[in-house]
Amino acid sequence: MVAPRRDRQAFAGAAIALAVLFMGNNLPSALYGVMRAAFGYSSLTQTLLYAAAVAVILPGLAIFGPLSDVIGRRVLVVAGLLSFGAGDVLFVVAHDTAGLFAARVVQGLGMALATAAATATLSDNAGVLFLDHERAQRIAALTATACVTGGLAFGPLLGGILAQYGPAQLKLSFIIHLALVAIALAAARRLPSKPATAIGPWRPVSFRVPVSVRRTFALIAASAFLAWTVFGVFSAVIPSFLSDLLDTKNVALASGALALMIATSALAQFGAHRLHAVSAQLLGLGALAVGLALLVAATVIRDPILAVLAMLGSGVGHGFIFVGDMSEISMATPAEERGAVIGTIYLVNYIGLGGPVIGVGMLSLSYGLLAATRVAAAVIAALCVLLIPLVVGAANTPAGAAADGRFRPRC
Repeated sequence: MVAPRRDRQAFAGAAIALAVLFMGNNLPSALYGVMRAAFGYSSLTQTLLYAAAVAVILPGLAIFGPLSDVIGRRVLVVAGLLSFGAGDVLFVVAHDTAGLFAARVVQGLGMALATAAATATLSDNAGVLFLDHERAQRIAALTATACVTGGLAFGPLLGGILAQYGPAQLKLSFIIHLALVAIALAAARRLPSKPATAIGPWRPVSFRVPVSVRRTFALIAASAFLAWTVFGVFSAVIPSFLSDLLDTKNVALASGALALMIATSALAQFGAHRLHAVSAQLLGLGALAVGLALLVAATVIRDPILAVLAMLGSGVGHGFIFVGDMSEISMATPAEERGAVIGTIYLVNYIGLGGPVIGVGMLSLSYGLLAATRVAAAVIAALCVLLIPLVVGAANTPAGAAADGRFRPRC
């Protein structure tokens, strides 16, 4: 009974670490507008602050992702939590914009160090706890999804509530999160200290796409890029955007809208597993386009109900696209190439998450945050609509064309 208990504790420790990390990663989204008023930076700087962590996470995942297979899971999860906790401290003591950027960079390093190791621990220990391999990996995947999306949703909600109703508006959220990091560190002590199996030397992740799936990959990458661009733009600017749109100073209300969008995505991801991969992609693209169109309409007539419906539609679209993309590329890619291709999809996701939001920030310098977000929403919605017939055409390609890298019919 000792081994199963240890494995359960390792599984729980990894889940707690993931949830705390992703909660903290999105917590500042509730406070960017408040920080902007306090520190006097521009809307472009606001988007750059969000993107700074992504810029560190991208290369960090390639470097540190495979490292836990060599040196063990615990050391990287602990290092990641310590780095993220240092980022919380830097936010608390920051007295200028440079201090805020330093905090985001250190937090990004923490995410890069710990994310892959914690996720791998879930997979490792689920395989020991459940004899049915398929069930074990499904439970590990669902747990990771719940921790990641739940953390991303709860972070800005917590930050908004504490900033609105608690003291020390710019500090309390990070102090509370630092306490959660301490709890996660205590739980991470139960993670395995050494790799379960001996493997070859460490090498960075290889991002590559075999010729046989390049057309499939191109369409999936396009839809993934759009979905994660929406996620990134919303995380960076939506609380500030809604404060302007609804003419409210209530940080909790504006941050709650972002939490609603992310929570809706999480629920959609669980439901999308029942759909065929291409059907999920098509429904996701349609829902994302509708959600963004509603957001544009909400900015014109300043209707809070339309803004809420926009969050719901965008969340459903993001969730369906994410699951559909991952399912389709997993089925279309040979097993021996799957890791590299999925890693490349995640690379595209992170580029979408952190890149286009800077363009919104630059546009806002001339036209304001409200107009810049409206333009971004309209452009992404139009691209979603244009992508739908391409996905339908590829899905209807005869199965024999799969060797040329095209979809098999699954609609």
